[in-house]
Amino acid sequence: MKSLLLSAALAIGLVGSAFLAQPATAVASSPTVVKITNFTYGPATVTVDVGQTVEWINEDSAQHTATANDGAFKSPDLSQGQKFSHTFTKAGTYAYYCRFHRGMKGTVVVK
Repeated sequence: MKSLLLSAALAIGLVGSAFLAQPATAVASSPTVVKITNFTYGPATVTVDVGQTVEWINEDSAQHTATANDGAFKSPDLSQGQKFSHTFTKAGTYAYYCRFHRGMKGTVVVK
């Protein structure tokens, strides 16, 4: 009887351990969107957590880019309706601009 109880206890412990050892399922989050409209980035500053994605959408008829001052990311030339996404893997403050319109500036703060 003792060995049966011991076996049952061990089995429950192993099942419980196996259950606890399962990795948590990550919940995908939507990207933070920056719209390029009227030669501005809106919002001009966004704050995201490490591992999150920012997506730029060009709603202007002119081409634009999102180009990090420090080279951390660089979009291709974006025509109207095109998008560019970048996932941030390190905390920091990332200033960026449009290569075609140097007065267009934005910032991504990653915590």
